[in-house]
Amino acid sequence: MREYKLVVLGSGGVGKSALNQVPMILVGNKCDLEDERVVGKEQGQNLARQWSNCAFLETSAKSKINVNEIFYDLVRQINRKTPMEKKTKKKSSCTLL
Repeated sequence: MREYKLVVLGSGGVGKSALNQVPMILVGNKCDLEDERVVGKEQGQNLARQWSNCAFLETSAKSKINVNEIFYDLVRQINRKTPMEKKTKKKSSCTLL
C-alpha cells in the first residue's frame, strides 16, 4: 500500500486540526470565520486558474463540507503525477547439469 504525506497550511483557528482528523473529525468551539475571510472565493478560483489550472475546493470542517473530497482529490493528483512503479517478477530458472 502506498503512503501519502500531506501538509495542511493556514492561519490559526481555521480548522486545520479538524481536517487532519479525517474520517474522525473533531470539531471544537470554532466560530464561522466568513466575516474574517482574507481571500474571497472568486479571488481563490482566479488564483487557482493562474497556477496551471489547479483544483479549487473550499472546505469546512465544522459543516463537514468537502473534507474527504479534498484529500481524495489530492491523492488522485499525486497518483497521476507519480504513478506507482509496478514490481517486476524475477523469472525463476532451473538449470540441469
